[in-house]
Amino acid sequence: MNVKKINLSDNALVLWNYYSPDMPFFIGMIGSSDCRSIKDDNYYVERTNSQILAIEYIKKGSGTLCINGKNFKVSEGSVFFLTKGSNHKYFPDKDNLWVKDWLIIDGELAHKMVDWYLPKDTFCINEFNAEYLFSGLEDLYNTYKEDFEEFIKYSTLLFCSFMVDVNAALSRKGKNSVAYKIKYMLDYSSHENLSVKEIADKLHYSVNYVIRTFKKQFGCTPAQYYIKRKMDLAKMYLRTSDYTLSEISDKLNFIDQHYFSNAFRRYTGMTPSVFRAKFRS
Repeated sequence: MNVKKINLSDNALVLWNYYSPDMPFFIGMIGSSDCRSIKDDNYYVERTNSQILAIEYIKKGSGTLCINGKNFKVSEGSVFFLTKGSNHKYFPDKDNLWVKDWLIIDGELAHKMVDWYLPKDTFCINEFNAEYLFSGLEDLYNTYKEDFEEFIKYSTLLFCSFMVDVNAALSRKGKNSVAYKIKYMLDYSSHENLSVKEIADKLHYSVNYVIRTFKKQFGCTPAQYYIKRKMDLAKMYLRTSDYTLSEISDKLNFIDQHYFSNAFRRYTGMTPSVFRAKFRS
């Protein structure tokens, strides 16, 4: 495995000689850039219809990322994803040159993990400590430098864990919004009957504001989301428990079994009894 210079301040382990297109996860390069060490204030990368998937982590300094028409200010603690097929360019601030780690990966699993766990058109996450990904890869390389298959096996697990953490961090960022507060109230009252007016009163907003804000975030009204939650729980009870239809109706706080059965049929296209017979575990 050799070290390659890209920009003046780039150093990288180059692993492409191990590449096979049928590998679900592959690491092509593991690199670092320290523009401060040699005052590399001309550092600049630009790609059109990029053929790589790269992850970059700013350890010190700051700069700019432009990708698919979006501009991001990145600084210490920023992680950005340069997705395959994207048009992007990035460079450090000349008065605050950056130090960063970066990674070029490939394989169906790598791209699927990014598609699954990174929300659409999200390319950057700030205030995220990605140090463990790069230090972990370094440790794995030092341990398995003579056995590439073992290196990739454990690197795959580390990368998957990293993407789960990224997704969780992105999810937490919006959780204090009004929409997520409404969702929280609905999620934890699925065995009750909670009206939109009660939610509005508790949050001190109008009913219209609650409906509009929730729909903007989640694409449905609170009432639509609430019945979906109840129906999902009903399906779970029907598949996995011996509760009668009357007992399930009571648990989910429907007026009566008849009302529950009609609601379930409208939502699923079949009666609770037919659903249970078809999908019982």
